[in-house]
Amino acid sequence: MMIKSLLKDPHGALKNWDPDSVDPCSWSFVSCSPENLVTALEAPSKDLSGLLSPSIGNLTKLETLLLQKNNIIGPIPTEIGKLAKLRTLVLSSNKLHGTIPNSLGCLGSLQYIDLSYNNLSGPIPKTSARTFNIVGNPLISAAEQDCGRTVLKPKVYPYIAGEQQKPQGWQSLTL
Repeated sequence: MMIKSLLKDPHGALKNWDPDSVDPCSWSFVSCSPENLVTALEAPSKDLSGLLSPSIGNLTKLETLLLQKNNIIGPIPTEIGKLAKLRTLVLSSNKLHGTIPNSLGCLGSLQYIDLSYNNLSGPIPKTSARTFNIVGNPLISAAEQDCGRTVLKPKVYPYIAGEQQKPQGWQSLTL
């Protein structure tokens, strides 16, 4: 219910999220495991706005979070790094801002991340995800965060046949 409390829902997409209900598995856009633990929250294109609650980190069995094409604002909560089972994270085409939490890089199960078309900034977390889409975030830097450490990415210099000049401190590598 904390997730719903920070979201604005002008069209009533989450109207059956009842605070008196003991079972969120019957709610719209929520999927659960056989043990009645929330494994997916999928509410794309529902015109939701407001903030993504830090209480998202309490859904420790969450595997899929799809909230793309809404109007969610604010930062991505750092608590998202508590979702050890998270495999798919899609928050694209919202109005999120701030840095991408470096805790995303510590999630070993994460396979697909799409944070494109927001207003995110700062370094990119180093992650094992097969797909990491961040296009449309012009303030993203060329540095990587590795579970809390920021590491600058080395510049790549193209090989030009016959050219002997290299930036100072660079060595040739023969393959």
